[in-house]
Amino acid sequence: VLRLDRLDIPEGVMVFVIGPSGVGKSTLLESIGLMSDTFIPTSTCEPVLWIGDERFDPHTLWHTERYRLSEIRRERFSFIFQSTNLMPNFSIGENIRMSFQGDAAQQDDLDRRIGHLLTQMNLPREVLEKEAHAVSGGQRQRIAFIRAMVKDFQVLLADEPTGNLDHENSVAVFRVLKEHLRAHGRTAIIVTHHVDLAKEFGDMVLEIRPGSDGEPATVGISETVGSA
Repeated sequence: VLRLDRLDIPEGVMVFVIGPSGVGKSTLLESIGLMSDTFIPTSTCEPVLWIGDERFDPHTLWHTERYRLSEIRRERFSFIFQSTNLMPNFSIGENIRMSFQGDAAQQDDLDRRIGHLLTQMNLPREVLEKEAHAVSGGQRQRIAFIRAMVKDFQVLLADEPTGNLDHENSVAVFRVLKEHLRAHGRTAIIVTHHVDLAKEFGDMVLEIRPGSDGEPATVGISETVGSA
């Protein structure tokens, strides 16, 4: 479906993935985040995934070390899903705190992180007591950003994370995210249909181009100088 011999993404950057619907943007994201067993070895090389200075073999992980997959996803990645995936039977505050991996001694620090992000996302602290179904789609989308950013991670993977936001709010959340990445030296890879936002905020843009005559899709890479 997609041929990509090598992809190097530096630490501390915001990367956007663009391309027509159905071309494989979400599949690429799921592959990088070890959410799907999609890596296929070729006659010349085996698939390898590097995160920081640690090397992973996706084929081995999926077929003989499945127990490690959840550990790697939990410790290395953070996710923002297109449908937000907030747990409906829990409050907003409980949904956010689920992603945090610290112990009880770090709760004060967690509360400070949440409070700071709520302010940046223009959400009142009272929203923490509401259930997920009781807030608007736009609020759920911003809460999904907070849930993903409040934990420690190396790579954040986001699939159409501003689908329920207007342009003004999309700009606002991407500005907050970019500031967060720069402050902590973290990386984000974001699938979007909004090419203008990708060019404005992206340090790198990956454009997936459909193949022709049965050939797999390919990836074009461009670096941008975002104004944000």
